[in-house]
Amino acid sequence: MFTELNTIGGRLQSLRRDQGLTLEQLATETGLSTGYLSQIETGAAVPSLTALQVIAAELGVDLATFFPEERERGTRVVRASDRRAFRLEPGSGEEYAILSGQVHERQFTAIYAVHLPGVRETPFHHLGEEFGVILSGRLRISVDGVSHDFGAGDWFHYSSHPRHSATVLSDEPVTALWFLAPGIT
Repeated sequence: MFTELNTIGGRLQSLRRDQGLTLEQLATETGLSTGYLSQIETGAAVPSLTALQVIAAELGVDLATFFPEERERGTRVVRASDRRAFRLEPGSGEEYAILSGQVHERQFTAIYAVHLPGVRETPFHHLGEEFGVILSGRLRISVDGVSHDFGAGDWFHYSSHPRHSATVLSDEPVTALWFLAPGIT
């Protein structure tokens, strides 16, 4: 099952207003510009997963809040044929599926990602750390200006505070498991 998201902006605006925050306040706390946040809310811009993680952390909500996943608590079982994938915007070069369930005081968020050929992220930074395992394809991870190339079976772990980005090197999609900490609950 595949879903294209078009409700991120509305969800962001609702969460921000529910907490009594102005765009300017949220911009100050996230390090993102007021204009960019406004564009996300109106649907004129679609945030990267990393930017969305920063926003979710600041709002004190789970990253999954922005996505159309079932919000089951406790043990979560999802068969491969039932996985709900989504894109942040139609035609984007990345597809995701949130793997982690709503466990009390979760310490990380697990994501299954498909990065399509030709995708190169804009370098970004946020608090926390990231761990990734490449399942197929070749991906270049750059952290604080140092790049490493990874293939199937390789894994990496880094602080996400320095600027970092990912670039697909292979002609086929890269599939990867990402674990983002801290867990946003």
